[in-house]
Amino acid sequence: MLKAYLNKDIKIIKVSGDDAKDYLNNIISNNIEQANTENSIYSCLLTPQGKFIADFFVTNFEDGYFLLVHSKFLENLIKGLNFYKLRSKIIIENISHLYKYCFIPNPGIETIFETNISNLGHTATHNSSYAFIDPRIANLGVHIVTNDNSIGKNELELIKGDCLEYFLSHGLLSMHLIEDLSKFYPLENNLHMLNAVDFKKGCYVGQELTARMKLRNKIPRTILPFILDLKNDESHIKNEVLENNTAVGEIIFQKNEYLFGHITFRKLSKDMSFELQFSLKNQKLKINHQSWLNF
Repeated sequence: MLKAYLNKDIKIIKVSGDDAKDYLNNIISNNIEQANTENSIYSCLLTPQGKFIADFFVTNFEDGYFLLVHSKFLENLIKGLNFYKLRSKIIIENISHLYKYCFIPNPGIETIFETNISNLGHTATHNSSYAFIDPRIANLGVHIVTNDNSIGKNELELIKGDCLEYFLSHGLLSMHLIEDLSKFYPLENNLHMLNAVDFKKGCYVGQELTARMKLRNKIPRTILPFILDLKNDESHIKNEVLENNTAVGEIIFQKNEYLFGHITFRKLSKDMSFELQFSLKNQKLKINHQSWLNF
């Protein structure tokens, strides 16, 4: 029996119909051509101004596309999807009540997929369930959608939990954890490094500004993952992050020793690199260096 963490905050939207594929590809930031029964993707829906509405995983399953989204964004995502529906022949359904979502941190791939293929997004379907390797970061884990508490030959032992500290330890600050998203462009949370944006595909909502920021290297800020040099119970939310004795940003999220700072590039003493030294109220901040972070 596989131990899997059940997260009821993840909701499921199904988009189906004759025009579903073209419709989604015209509005989401990633390429829907890459979402099929053997591969899943990570993507976003943005405003025309390039601001964030929702992020989600997409898989082609049961004659439609399943979008896994955090409950915080569910209402706005459904609203956004319906806004662009127009005369498209599609059906948009909240089917969260029909399935359970769970996550297994970095399991043995062969146990679930009966193969050693470990490509990002690799997907396997089994009757009324499917599983996919996280499409953002290698060796992070496997996401499962099931309606019978199993995946293939494996029964699932469901344990309630969101695996929050596990994701934080890998430098991931999920978008739903950011308090005021109106202040952020998606690329500031490194979503382009997490395979959420296809810069080679055609137009999508918010594409013009998003592409310009990336291609012209005009991303103004970034969210950096830090680890406290010395553990303590003090809250550092909204405290200034210093580099070369200059305030360059502030802490926007903290969970135990994991902190995330919103850093302005132009305020740094030199180009962003992992060699820069940061501090917080006379305490050193260690960058939680991850291979996927690429500045």
